[in-house]
Amino acid sequence: MSFRKVVTILAVLCIAAGMTYGQESVLTLVPFNGQTATYVNEQFAADTTATGGLLANRVYELQRDGVYLSRAIITIQSGKTLRFRAAAGTGKKPIIYLWESGTGTTPTRPPGNFVVLNGGNLEMTNIGVAGFYEPEPERVDGVQGGLINTTAVGSSIILDGVIFSNVNGQHVRTGSNAVKVSAKNTIFADMGALTTSNLGAGKGFDLREATIDTFIVENCTFVNYQDRAIRHYNFANPTAGTGAIKYGRINHNTFVNGMGYHGLLSLGNVGNQIHIMNNLFVDAFGLGEDSTDASRAAEWANTGEVYPNGRNRITWIFTAPNDTTKWTIRNNYYSISDSGRGFLTRFSFPVGSPLSWHINRKLQQQGGDSVTAFREVNLTLQKIPKVMTTMMRWYEAPNGGTRQKVQTNFVRTRDDYDRRNIIYYRDTLNASYSTSSSAYTAATGGYPVGDLNWFPTKKAQWLTDPATSVEVPGQGIIPETFSLDQNYPNPFNPATKITYSLPTDSKVRLEVFDLLGRKVASLVDGFMHAGEHAVDFNASHLVSGVYIYQLSTQQLVLSRKMTLIK
Repeated sequence: MSFRKVVTILAVLCIAAGMTYGQESVLTLVPFNGQTATYVNEQFAADTTATGGLLANRVYELQRDGVYLSRAIITIQSGKTLRFRAAAGTGKKPIIYLWESGTGTTPTRPPGNFVVLNGGNLEMTNIGVAGFYEPEPERVDGVQGGLINTTAVGSSIILDGVIFSNVNGQHVRTGSNAVKVSAKNTIFADMGALTTSNLGAGKGFDLREATIDTFIVENCTFVNYQDRAIRHYNFANPTAGTGAIKYGRINHNTFVNGMGYHGLLSLGNVGNQIHIMNNLFVDAFGLGEDSTDASRAAEWANTGEVYPNGRNRITWIFTAPNDTTKWTIRNNYYSISDSGRGFLTRFSFPVGSPLSWHINRKLQQQGGDSVTAFREVNLTLQKIPKVMTTMMRWYEAPNGGTRQKVQTNFVRTRDDYDRRNIIYYRDTLNASYSTSSSAYTAATGGYPVGDLNWFPTKKAQWLTDPATSVEVPGQGIIPETFSLDQNYPNPFNPATKITYSLPTDSKVRLEVFDLLGRKVASLVDGFMHAGEHAVDFNASHLVSGVYIYQLSTQQLVLSRKMTLIK
């Protein structure tokens, strides 16, 4: 039998057995050209109708320099994964603008989200998404709540190289328990709009009360947020708390121009480990600490920490107390500009404490250094929007916001923050700083503090430096994705080793099939912890030939070939 025939038969058999080898089925989306069929949501609907549903290996590719519009929510059901990415090449990242929906009671407003995960998964790479059609800036007056949301348990959200801008609520929201939320190399910009919402909105992540098995935010930049960069809080019942962030890593991020209305990192209930390291905060908690502001203090009620006047204590980073979380907090730096300092001085507000008393105490008990976990440094970022002092002064003014969360007298053209657009964040924003700053060598391994994307040469070194890996005791270094490695040795006789990696605790099956799709061995069938795993397979009872070994989890199925030669 010819080699070509063997390959063809193998492919057919694998499809029949429901196996996936990682081949991608790429569909290139057409930029918007004025025709209804070229809206992103319409192209998605046409494809899934033609194929009988979202294909397991489908990837939607957007053309470099392309401009796209989307005017309806794309919903992904459990067991499905939606993948968007930019095409390979040297052009600029493509951009999707949310366009007016044309339906409902507010037809001239864009849809409330770009993607909603009803238990499904989302992967986005190297594209931009804006909450309204920014080439017409006045459309911000109708901007809606967010870009990504979950409405059922079990979803994962994986972002890499994405740019988000302009929502009135939050860019990413998990309304239900999620398996993994990971954002790397991503810009979260222009969070909050008082034209359609209030000061308690304007966040990068809103994890609501949900449990998140794995939460990773690394090498991201947050710029212009009214409220918090990260929210995980039960406002309706603070003492009941939230689900746990079981494993959290907030590492090498830059936070710029935030009011910090209800905090900066509001982490709710947390689980085994939380790492907050190597981050840079520049005017990141602009409103500072005001023990007299009841409106702001309302959402620190889960800490149990209060001022003498009985109001909740206001800090940058806080959680519900517990005695089990292992904290790693180090090498974080902050800077306050002249404008930011001028605002604090004018109203006699202190900068505020980075950590709640509880986290501070636990860090000391676990051998950490809470005193040096956050250091002040004097530095200037190269090209960023103006500090939010115009909006903050309006909030404090008796004839302005009057320190109230819900506003009725806000005038956007007079009172808004320095709102930009996604083109600015893609092409102009530059959060690098002088290499002579002490922050430039202050991160783990001697790397710059903050988002390393602003220092490309250093980032390239960091990516291959084992000294910068985060190791979880008892589990080694947590992998970033599910993977199934090639068995070794291969070909083999009669024993071989199979290794696989899990980014989060998962129900796992590892099975072996012959070319007729018949199962010949079950190597793993049960719950496994995150990390790298190895299994020995002895095939002494099998005949020579090609076999398929398959890793199955709730999120995906991975398969590889191996050859037994006796």
